[in-house]
Amino acid sequence: MNRYVTDTHALYWYLIGSSRLGARAKEAFDEGVGGEAVIYIPVIVLAELYFLNEKVGRPLDFTFEYRQLVNSGQFVFVSLYPEDVVNFDEDTAVPEMHDRMIVGVARRLNAVCLTRDVAVIASEQVPTQWD
Repeated sequence: MNRYVTDTHALYWYLIGSSRLGARAKEAFDEGVGGEAVIYIPVIVLAELYFLNEKVGRPLDFTFEYRQLVNSGQFVFVSLYPEDVVNFDEDTAVPEMHDRMIVGVARRLNAVCLTRDVAVIASEQVPTQWD
């Protein structure tokens, strides 16, 4: 079974059915629907999703979508551990704190990160998938 960690934009674009979601990222979400993959959602992604949704005028019913994610078979929420923060030094090539959290979770879970973030991709800290 494939293992993926989603970043905020990938999850948001998946939930709203946006064409901005990369083709290979969409394939990963489709694998999850088909029972062939697990998509991990770091808790920081959930928090960022909430604020992104607010920023763009609430196109998502956040509470409904949260419940859908919880009740799905393919999505698993992942907490941030103190060790993840200690390991920030491993990811100095990723300048943004929240992205370091996402990369750290992907590393801990030995998962591919679904992202188009150029800093994360360029860092080569974890495998990524998008287009």
